[in-house]
Amino acid sequence: MAADPSTNTDDDTVHIGFPVKCRYRGGHRSLGSHGVHLWIRDGRVGHGELRLTHWFPLSDVTSVDVKERQVGGSAETTMMAPGLGMGLGMGMGSGGVGGGRGSPASSPKLVTDVTVRTRDGQDALWVVEDRDGAWVRERLTPVLLHHHIPFYDDLPPGQRSTYP
Repeated sequence: MAADPSTNTDDDTVHIGFPVKCRYRGGHRSLGSHGVHLWIRDGRVGHGELRLTHWFPLSDVTSVDVKERQVGGSAETTMMAPGLGMGLGMGMGSGGVGGGRGSPASSPKLVTDVTVRTRDGQDALWVVEDRDGAWVRERLTPVLLHHHIPFYDDLPPGQRSTYP
């Protein structure tokens, strides 16, 4: 059975991509405004679908921030037919409450933002869907340790940059 490339733990290579949905959302001039997958390979970090095609040197990275969040989701809605629930529809099996159908609630989606901060003040952002921060950190930790790059949250407050 072939190894899943999205779970590569080689000390010098990381690929977060298929079957995981990972999109580059911009923030660094060298990488453009969008792309797919997160790659760290051969001393470079960037994106590309089948291989690393847009990159900057890993030596330019000052820290990596990993933040998990939830997006979307909705509350259940109940649509009422006019007049129902106000004593007008009582013998119709509705119990006087509701009479229409509502849309079901949808759960929020879990996403993890990966922000790679560089010495020149740029922040390259990737968004990883359906994976929590611990999953992403686990994949990034070996290569970041190998290259002495800290996670942003691990820096003492005095060493953190003033930009978010």
